[in-house]
Amino acid sequence: MNTNNEQKNETLQLWWLDQKTNTYFPAGVAFHDENYGEYRLKIDMHPENQYYLRPLNSTDNQINFRVEVVIKRNGKFHQRKLIGEGFSNTETNGDIIMTLGPYTKKLLLGVKND
Repeated sequence: MNTNNEQKNETLQLWWLDQKTNTYFPAGVAFHDENYGEYRLKIDMHPENQYYLRPLNSTDNQINFRVEVVIKRNGKFHQRKLIGEGFSNTETNGDIIMTLGPYTKKLLLGVKND
């Protein structure tokens, strides 16, 4: 039975993409929350942190995103802070490519094409 109070989530795989070698490495999972229109990212390297990917704006050809991390004080939610950006367009085949802080590898949300 489907009720309006049920949270609808879609789970997608996260990958680190090394652009020098074009190699993919598993990075975690992302959950799409239709109620809020954002993704909750579970990055394996930082399981203690909460990350979110939110759409920022769009044009006819591209959707731009912001990557946020939850900042806690005394173990409670305090605020979200911008730590990266992402985009999706026709060249990414619907995948979202993100740049996070100091990392040289890109974080990719979507289906890995072998």
